[in-house]
Amino acid sequence: MERRLADPAAASAWVAAECALPEAGARQLVEYLAAGRAALGAMPTADTLVAERFFDEAGGMQLVVHAPLGARTNRAFGLALRKRFCRTFDFELQAAANDDGVLLSLGAQHAFPLESIFELVRPATAVDVLTQAALQAPMFGVRWRWNAMVALALPRMRGGRKVAPQLQRMAAEDLLGGIFPDQLACGENIVGDREIPDHPLVRQTIADCLHEAMDIDGLEALLAGLDSGAIEVTACELTEPSPLALEILSARPYAFLDDAPLEERRTQAVLARRWMDPQSAGELGKLDLGAIEKVRGEISANSGPE
Repeated sequence: MERRLADPAAASAWVAAECALPEAGARQLVEYLAAGRAALGAMPTADTLVAERFFDEAGGMQLVVHAPLGARTNRAFGLALRKRFCRTFDFELQAAANDDGVLLSLGAQHAFPLESIFELVRPATAVDVLTQAALQAPMFGVRWRWNAMVALALPRMRGGRKVAPQLQRMAAEDLLGGIFPDQLACGENIVGDREIPDHPLVRQTIADCLHEAMDIDGLEALLAGLDSGAIEVTACELTEPSPLALEILSARPYAFLDDAPLEERRTQAVLARRWMDPQSAGELGKLDLGAIEKVRGEISANSGPE
């Protein structure tokens, strides 16, 4: 597909034939992909991951990793990255993941070479990092309640009446506190990783998180490919989000990897154009020559003899 984008007419004809799209729809799809490639410098694929970083209107930064690997693998990758950022910068990030990428909402204090994002999670520690990350994710509580109900550890009926959902959640939390105290313990009293008890309900819940809600096997394959060089990586700094980033920026709550509500997401501070042509998209990463000369002049003036 990437080779065909060099000839928009041929690409539109191929898309129309392969996807049974009308001519207008095929042309729009080709223009969208061409604009994304022009902005990023490469087309994200299963063998080529692209990371982009740009500032938002609040002064923070948004980091998007374009990885068309499916939601389960990207969810695992995003949670693992979020955990590593938490341990490195001592800061809880807002994050999201969908079928095509991962989003991390950074603060102004998060300065690092963009290429290093692909080295934060190593294959040897992926399972441990993701397990600890899953314990803090909303998915753990949901699947804990499900497994506790299936195992009949929680009553579904009481006094001939069905137990209300909010009461079931309270009972599930009480059960979790008795079996897995560290999960509900005060964070100030926990040093290092949470100690996971050897209990069948806890084991089942963690397994469901790693293998159903996420794809730990896919994550390990991804990290192995990054470590060996079989998967290529590209990083680019942009002045505003690329066309391919708009989908994850406008993701709904089902894509969130943390429990911050929609109205409090840092992505709400991103100002993005709805559409741009490939020529305009190609200018996103270019610096203003006039601004460069102005900065050089200020540096020369300030570095002169006093």
